[in-house]
Amino acid sequence: MKKIDLSRWPRARHFELFKNYDMPFLNITADVDVTKLHKKIKKNGWSFFATMLYYVMKMLNEIPEFRYRIRNKEVIEHERVHPSYTVLFEDDLFGFVTTTFDEDIDAFRHQVDEDIKHTQMSQSLKEEDGRDDLIYISAIPWVSFTSVTHPWNTNETDSFPRVTWGKFYKKNERVFIPVSVAAHHALCDGVHVGKFFKKLTNAIENIEL
Repeated sequence: MKKIDLSRWPRARHFELFKNYDMPFLNITADVDVTKLHKKIKKNGWSFFATMLYYVMKMLNEIPEFRYRIRNKEVIEHERVHPSYTVLFEDDLFGFVTTTFDEDIDAFRHQVDEDIKHTQMSQSLKEEDGRDDLIYISAIPWVSFTSVTHPWNTNETDSFPRVTWGKFYKKNERVFIPVSVAAHHALCDGVHVGKFFKKLTNAIENIEL
């Protein structure tokens, strides 16, 4: 982790402009072609959620703007960020799970499975206090949405990016899912969200079948 020198940061003017907005998050939703990923997962019997989570986190970590956080009126940059995601319980309620991101996809998928099992057994709703090296992740597999609105506490500085994906749908023999990305506009712009979508699409398209 390092502190950003605002006096030398090219984005300082944008940071000052947007940091105090009541609703400072930009939110962009786009459809992502996951045809090759879907085929690979079905062939190998993998968890779609854990595999998609790996690619989303890998791409986000490659873009510095998604690793920036506002802390005590300053900006810091994490070396790596990790997913904090929701898991459904049997009573249709949910809990929070945090998994350490690992560049090894098999190790990461295994850890996701273990962390989900642990949270489902404990029925925990507790988040990890004091951490801001997280990306908030949600999956909504019941609907192919066109937009998403997230809750956040406007009484505190919330600069956690949020990524949500929805239900599969097919079009012209291709498989798509909607993906929503929300980020604090003082730290991130549409161009950075665009880079994420481009990286994610390229990574999935280059999967070896």
